[in-house]
Amino acid sequence: MIPLIGIFLAVTLQASTVLVPGGTVTFYVHDDDLNTSHRGIDEVSTSGLFEFKLAGTTISGPSTIYETGVDSGVFVGKISIPNTINGRTVTQGDVLVITYNDESDASGNSQSVSKSVAAKKSTTALETSAKNIRIGQTFQVRIYDPDFNFDSRTADNISLSLIEFKGSNGIKTTLANSAFDAKTASLRETGENTNQFVVSLKMPKEIDGKRVKIGSTAQLKFTDTTSPSGTTETLKTNIKIGIK
Repeated sequence: MIPLIGIFLAVTLQASTVLVPGGTVTFYVHDDDLNTSHRGIDEVSTSGLFEFKLAGTTISGPSTIYETGVDSGVFVGKISIPNTINGRTVTQGDVLVITYNDESDASGNSQSVSKSVAAKKSTTALETSAKNIRIGQTFQVRIYDPDFNFDSRTADNISLSLIEFKGSNGIKTTLANSAFDAKTASLRETGENTNQFVVSLKMPKEIDGKRVKIGSTAQLKFTDTTSPSGTTETLKTNIKIGIK
């Protein structure tokens, strides 16, 4: 999976800076003219309303968009980004253009509103707030991963079970283990559309009955299976269990 990109057309325009080939883009249009059922959730055909172009070539989009809530006037749709265009691989700098053809604006006139988003290479990083962590010390684990930014309008989460902790004395578990006394149940995105996820933990004295050895080295490993290409990416970082 990749981060979903929120785009408001007609009223305001917003988009993240990351568009990954093989991923999915979520777009939004706010137009009360499409809100014909004020007591229900409308479904609207995109035929004649939207145009989708990648690197200047028309690509297929969703056949319908759906209202986000009763009488909201905001509609959402999803478009899949191909890995290739015109017989070549989609590369960094290729631009997706979404155009909404508003049949009647506030003045009764027709208009077209577009939003452009350039494709960029997705990068992932794993780090800790310190490399030498004492027993009982609170520290942070941080992940930068656009693939987990599923909705650009909402702060997303990464499960603690996706990060393995491997230490001495045969210790092998995940950060979801209650011994770490995590402040939150997951790594939480630091804000809407930041791609940065953080959790605060405490280094325990022991894990599952095994003592954490002072002076030893522990490894954190993050396995990301959300790549648009379907491949698995593994990131590792080492920390020292220190006294001070």
